[in-house]
Amino acid sequence: MKNKFVLLTLTLSFFAGLFVACSSKEDGPSDGNGRLVVKLTDAPFPANLVDKALVYIDKIEIRSYDATESEEAATFTTIYEGDAKEFDLLDLNNGVTADLLTYDLPAGEYDLIRMHVSDATIILKDSREFNLKVPSGQQSGLKIKLDPTLQVVAGEEVNVLLDFDVSKSFVVKGNINKVEHINGFIFKPVVRATINRNVGIIEGKVTVAGTAGTVVPQAEVRVMAADTTLTTTFTDETGYYKLLGIPGGTYVLECEKDGYSAVSVSGVTVEAQSKVTQNFELVVTTTQTSTATQP
Repeated sequence: MKNKFVLLTLTLSFFAGLFVACSSKEDGPSDGNGRLVVKLTDAPFPANLVDKALVYIDKIEIRSYDATESEEAATFTTIYEGDAKEFDLLDLNNGVTADLLTYDLPAGEYDLIRMHVSDATIILKDSREFNLKVPSGQQSGLKIKLDPTLQVVAGEEVNVLLDFDVSKSFVVKGNINKVEHINGFIFKPVVRATINRNVGIIEGKVTVAGTAGTVVPQAEVRVMAADTTLTTTFTDETGYYKLLGIPGGTYVLECEKDGYSAVSVSGVTVEAQSKVTQNFELVVTTTQTSTATQP
């Protein structure tokens, strides 16, 4: 699923140009401004039992940064406010992004995005629908830290990717193994923001070991940083996966699926504005875990 000044990106590029403010993408930013493009992406929730994972966004703000000011004194700029826009997060997977908005923002430094999620809904494969309560603590908006801060330069465009982690944001109530045993979800939105010039991409393919490239769909691939899960994705029907917005650094990648061995690959180094290919071969067994180290 796919993806000039970007502030917010959901995983779903076919929504590109959904919101446009101040000027069109074809024109340059107005005098003294830089252009902000907002996109959304997702670390997907396992889709074998879920048909849709919908969120509705009706307001987005960005906070100016000044080290001399308190947080209470900081200034917010509203970059979108209007009718709630619907996004199916299950469509935002393996490199698919949705353009949320393009906005000509005054040159300067910004450190936080505040995004208001008005509603969320899960629709299961058996057609049951769960309208979820937005946590009371998020009524004023989900706070998404920009770290490092976003530097907006007059006349230039910058891209910010918002990774809406579905697997962490929707907590299943009941038995996840059978659709008829799911009786609800708890919505606890988890979103991280990355600036495209600071991050890279990891992609690859998952196949069955000892075969002529038999692919493994719906295998989970995780990026681990210091024993913490940075982001996850699942392979598509061709065994392919793609992870966007990976900050420069060295990581452990884990890949697993029920019925196969789990594989952990250490020493995967990502550089800003670069792409790393990491393939996996899984053995058809549930009792072994193999570990490899990237040369």
